[in-house]
Amino acid sequence: MSTRDVQVRMCEIAVSTREDARILRATLGSCVGIGLLWRARGSSGLAHCLLPEPVGRARAVPVERQGQEAKYVVDALPALISMMGAQAAPDGEIEAVLAGGANMMQHRTTIHEPIGELNVRMAQQLLAHARVRVIHTDVGGECGRQLTIDCGQQDYAVRRFSRSG
Repeated sequence: MSTRDVQVRMCEIAVSTREDARILRATLGSCVGIGLLWRARGSSGLAHCLLPEPVGRARAVPVERQGQEAKYVVDALPALISMMGAQAAPDGEIEAVLAGGANMMQHRTTIHEPIGELNVRMAQQLLAHARVRVIHTDVGGECGRQLTIDCGQQDYAVRRFSRSG
């Protein structure tokens, strides 16, 4: 892996510019990857989110840590937009790519909805509320995915891989 290649791990956010030309990658199962492309400004980012939202807490991320982690979708998207400096971007100028949200467990329970589906639903709701246009979605099912954001080319790719066993 070159210094241009950045593995965005679970609960992390990474941002880069066209000039930095980094390649951001997240390997996803039930987690959801949210990739943002702001082509007009040459800025891109990727959040690797574990859960849709916290349970039983008023604020997911302590104020002093906001913008530094992506454990929850509800915190990650606003932090990612902020880290890209895109809070005032015109509606529809920022494009989103969603990947992941798979059901990676062999047996589905009827007690709880699969976490992957909840992650995707939360991401879609927040992107719609923020008026971010989703240009590609590859979510659900039972396969893992790797989401790649090529910041230099302002492009993306999603690769699927099957579950072992």
